[in-house]
Amino acid sequence: MPQTKRNLGINPEISPRDEMLCGNRDYYFLVGQSALHCVDTALQAAGRDRSEVQTILDLPCGHGRVMRYLRAAFPHAEMTACDLLSDGVDFCATTFGASRLYSREKVEDIPLPPGSFDLVWVGSLFTHLSAELWSRWLLLFHKSLRPAGVLIFSFHGRDAYHRATNKLLNYGLADPDLSEILTRFRADGFGYADYPHANSFGISFARPDWVFRQIAATDFRIIHFAEKQWADHHDICAVMK
Repeated sequence: MPQTKRNLGINPEISPRDEMLCGNRDYYFLVGQSALHCVDTALQAAGRDRSEVQTILDLPCGHGRVMRYLRAAFPHAEMTACDLLSDGVDFCATTFGASRLYSREKVEDIPLPPGSFDLVWVGSLFTHLSAELWSRWLLLFHKSLRPAGVLIFSFHGRDAYHRATNKLLNYGLADPDLSEILTRFRADGFGYADYPHANSFGISFARPDWVFRQIAATDFRIIHFAEKQWADHHDICAVMK
């Protein structure tokens, strides 16, 4: 039987502004718990123990759907909450004792201190980025990690492609945009389209082979990959500096 939020010892407070709740509290907590499972699996692959993790970055933190589990699992770690959503950052700081770090529209302007984090959790950021932004974010995270630090990030992979192809989810896109993503995914391994009325923020699908090529262009070492590992939907990749 999976552990519940109660016997994991997490803080169950949810912000009234948390759009991730969507009226389903059980699923909300299961997503957070699933993220912690991804983190533990990545640390095991890296040969690192929870006790070795002293500094953690959660970006984008939202209103703490995952951070509440990170705080319970790493009670003595210094935690940093970063997001464009300032209200979410403030909630994480007040509720989970995280340091505030307000994100910026331009990747290079985000004031992440270099060489500062043992662990970086990136849930559902790369799922919204163009190919050009993938490389810029990977570089930023590489700079922000300590030696032997671990980055864990999620992305839409083949499962998302099949959901969209079978019209189970449209991912907030009009049919022509979604069709273009699927075409590019089949041809190149990567497809992206902006949300309606948005600029440089939308939905991306990435095949594992395309993701591995992006990582190969960095100094990261791949330590773990699993399809549908986060909440039975997002693929997870973990890399080590």
